[in-house]
Amino acid sequence: MTRRRLPAEEAKTMILNQAKLLFIEKGYDRATMDDLCALTQMSKGNLYHHFKNKEVLFLQLLTRHTEQMSQKWVRLMQQSSSPGEQLLEMADLFGRDCESPLIRALDEYARTLSSESESLATLREITEAAYAAIRQVLQAGVKQGVFINEDIETLSFAVMSTLAGATQLCLTMPNRSGDEYAALHVNAVKLLLKGISKEDSK
Repeated sequence: MTRRRLPAEEAKTMILNQAKLLFIEKGYDRATMDDLCALTQMSKGNLYHHFKNKEVLFLQLLTRHTEQMSQKWVRLMQQSSSPGEQLLEMADLFGRDCESPLIRALDEYARTLSSESESLATLREITEAAYAAIRQVLQAGVKQGVFINEDIETLSFAVMSTLAGATQLCLTMPNRSGDEYAALHVNAVKLLLKGISKEDSK
């Protein structure tokens, strides 16, 4: 079989695209670098030249996914007229993301990690992207007098844990649609908003 040789950046992009399909099809545990060699028509040496192992490859995919989500968050924040609406739009986005097979592979991957794993630092960085977006919305809401004047970190933790918990529960419900996952997340945040919104705010 003829092995493919591509320019470095083109090769990495192609590997990532094929790896995403592989993780979606087989999950994290069952996907192998041998499978990826077959999909990309690359030698194992060439593949390992770009990504030293399956875990590094998967984390790169997650980072790319987070960057795409961050771009969506920015657009939502620009389009929504109030901090409350922005949080609801973010909840909707989190919910729809539960339909992504890559997120299901992440759930599988996370169970393989130990508390000493170096990869936890990368996962924390990925989580911080969402946390930072939530914190920004809450800071604006407190400044505008929409939300109660509570410590921002406390408010951020409450919103993030609500969304993360909703996502975790939704991943145990594999037969729902993206609309249903989104509704569950949005309703959870609506209840939370009742607790942090000032009574005289709309």
